[in-house]
Amino acid sequence: MKKLVLSLIVLLATLVFIPSFCQAKTTSVNGEADLKEAIQNATAGDIISLSTDIYLTSPIEITDKNFTINGNGHTISKSDSGWNNSGPNGTLITAGKGAKITLKNLSLKNSAKYGVQAYNGGYVILDGVTISNCAFGGVLANAGTVEVINLNLGKNGTGANNGIEIAQGESLEEVDSAPKLVMNGKLTSSEKENVVYLATNDNLKNFEVENTDSTEYKVLTSGNQVVIADENNNVLFTSNANSNVEVEGDDYTPNVTLTVHVNDKTVAISIVPGTTITEKDVTAKVNLTELGIKNYTLDGFYSDEKFINKFDFSKPITEDTAIYAKLKENKKDDSPKTGVKDTFAISMFVLLSSITAVYVLTKKVK
Repeated sequence: MKKLVLSLIVLLATLVFIPSFCQAKTTSVNGEADLKEAIQNATAGDIISLSTDIYLTSPIEITDKNFTINGNGHTISKSDSGWNNSGPNGTLITAGKGAKITLKNLSLKNSAKYGVQAYNGGYVILDGVTISNCAFGGVLANAGTVEVINLNLGKNGTGANNGIEIAQGESLEEVDSAPKLVMNGKLTSSEKENVVYLATNDNLKNFEVENTDSTEYKVLTSGNQVVIADENNNVLFTSNANSNVEVEGDDYTPNVTLTVHVNDKTVAISIVPGTTITEKDVTAKVNLTELGIKNYTLDGFYSDEKFINKFDFSKPITEDTAIYAKLKENKKDDSPKTGVKDTFAISMFVLLSSITAVYVLTKKVK
């Protein structure tokens, strides 16, 4: 009886939870009307899948929804004719309050203002997204959060480039949320100027940057500006400076230099502070041929130029450090070499000579 009751409980629980797992669906769309209808009907976890490029005649504004738009390599752009801004908003796609929208494998082009924005607490995830030729900028974090997994920026903005703009407009001055940029992967740009831009003409006072544990590139603070650094801590992009903005997040620390002295030559190796480097990696970077040193090989690295104390590669390097490479001369061996084949040939010659001599002597005796 107990087993029957337990089975009924399990069955009931299954019937209760199965509908919640089945709610998420994939909807294929092939035009503006289809796209806007799918967004209106989307529920949590849904995927809206583009089967063609889509041209919008008005912005898409989303609130209180959580779904993904998978572009499948297609493009969403402003229609060349018949475009109408929604009030002041001319952005192609806006994630507003309560919305968390993922854009994936998608290009955004030719917006009247921005390609995409996170507005008033909205959250946008960009994964495999390319944004170019948008009149005001590529991405706008307007008191919302932008998470970058894989974003490629072309030229955006009329005049000066504007990649990701961080802002807090006048209408959002009193809202609780502040703009935030999260790096969870990689950011590339064809332009170098203002890849991240801190707005100077609105009420931006606070801005937060965050890096996930698995991110390849990082967004870091540097005084009253931010930098994007690659996996080797090299600065790729630097934002403008805004003295009115307090930026919260991890600070950027420039790389330290490991200087390898090789006789009168040096090799400089850039290292992320607090990390280690292996002897094998240093050996690979010290090319004696390129340094003009011939007939020598590397014979270890030392902390002193007299080669007394070997350098400890297990300890993290936190400051500029000098080490010294010991060299070993490749001495030539001038002693005569007798290979196995030569020895065998000589042995055979001696043996044949002996046999011939014996044969001749035998003939004479006869």
